[in-house]
Amino acid sequence: MLAFTAEAGREVTVTCPDSVRWSVEPLGLQASGREFTFSLPVAHEIYTLTASDSTSVQQWSVIVPLSPAQVRTASLNSFPLGFYGDGNSRAHLPERGFVELWPEDFDRRVSTHLSFSDLLCHTEGSWPQYMVLDTRLVDKLEQVLKEVSKHYPEARVIHCMSGFRTPAYNEAIGNETGFSLHLYGAAADIWIESWPANGLMDDLDRNKRIDVYDGEFIVQSARILEAAGDVAVGGASAYRWISTHGPFVHIDTRGSAAVWQTQRNLVDNPVI
Repeated sequence: MLAFTAEAGREVTVTCPDSVRWSVEPLGLQASGREFTFSLPVAHEIYTLTASDSTSVQQWSVIVPLSPAQVRTASLNSFPLGFYGDGNSRAHLPERGFVELWPEDFDRRVSTHLSFSDLLCHTEGSWPQYMVLDTRLVDKLEQVLKEVSKHYPEARVIHCMSGFRTPAYNEAIGNETGFSLHLYGAAADIWIESWPANGLMDDLDRNKRIDVYDGEFIVQSARILEAAGDVAVGGASAYRWISTHGPFVHIDTRGSAAVWQTQRNLVDNPVI
C-alpha cells in the first residue's frame, strides 16, 4: 500500500522500526526518528509523506478527501457527479468523501500495481476530477494478485476495467441500481495479466484456454484470503467473454460474502 486516508484537521502518527528522516509536502514538515506525528490542515488535499535514510526513499500519499457535507448539487466544481439515491436526501452520500485529483495526482500510485487513474473508470470535463476510494479494496486487489502469483508466477498486472463510477456515468451505461458498490469506490472489475500487458486475461488455470474459468481462479483466490481473515469480505464473481472484451472478475468489499450466477458457456476460439 502506497496511500492511506486521514481526516482534515487530525493528527497522524507513523512509525518505522529504524530511525529515518520524515517529511510531508507541501506542508514543509520535517523530523527524524522512529516515530513521527504531524497535524493536517483543515482542508482537502493529497499530501506526500516521505521516509528516507542513507540508502533508500519511500513515499506515501496521505489522502484527505472532501467531506460529504461539501456535496450539495449534482456536480463538484463542474465535475458531473449525479445524485446518490433519489437526490432528495443526503443519506446515501459516500461516508468516505471525495478525493480531489489534479493532473499531477492522476497517475500517483496508491499501491504497488494500482494508481488513482486505474481506479477512476471514467473521467469527464476538465480538472479537478473526483472519486471515492475504499483503500480496503486496493489492499484486497494487491493480496489477490499475490495469491494468484503463488500458482501463476507470471502474474504481474492488475487491469482495472471499471472502478469508481459516478452516479451519472453509472446511469448513462444502463446500470439500473442506484446503490452499486462502484459508486462508493468499493468495487472493481478486473483481470490479471503477465507483463507486458496485452489487454486480456492470462491463462491462469493453465488449461490452454482463456475463458471464464480463469476468472474463477481469481475468485477462488479471493475466497481463500477472505476465509483466512487477510482481506475485507465481499462479493466476487467471474464473467465470460463478450463482444467488447475478454473475461473479467468483479471484486468488492461489501462486508459479507456474495456471489451471483454468471454465464459459463464458452465462446468460439478462446484458445491461446
